[in-house]
Amino acid sequence: MKFMLVARVKDSFYALPAERRKKIRDATGQYMDKLRKEGKLKEVYRLGNMRGAMAIYDLNSSEDLVRLAYEHPLWPFVDAELTPLVDMDAVGKVKAKK
Repeated sequence: MKFMLVARVKDSFYALPAERRKKIRDATGQYMDKLRKEGKLKEVYRLGNMRGAMAIYDLNSSEDLVRLAYEHPLWPFVDAELTPLVDMDAVGKVKAKK
């Protein structure tokens, strides 16, 4: 199932020492590369205000979704909004049955 994640970086991240922020950013980049290679991260975009990102994930289970949150290095420092995405063909099939 596909999900859209909109993550806005909290001020608490910017309050960290520069070395700690760099370490978290580097770990986040590695984690996202891993998810791309696994086919779970489909697209990622930086938000226009540069204080967050939007990503599309294709996950196999709710366990994948929970793992994504717990393993993401930046997770404690973002306000995240996860939205399931529904394919328009699936919507059309449901409408056709009514």
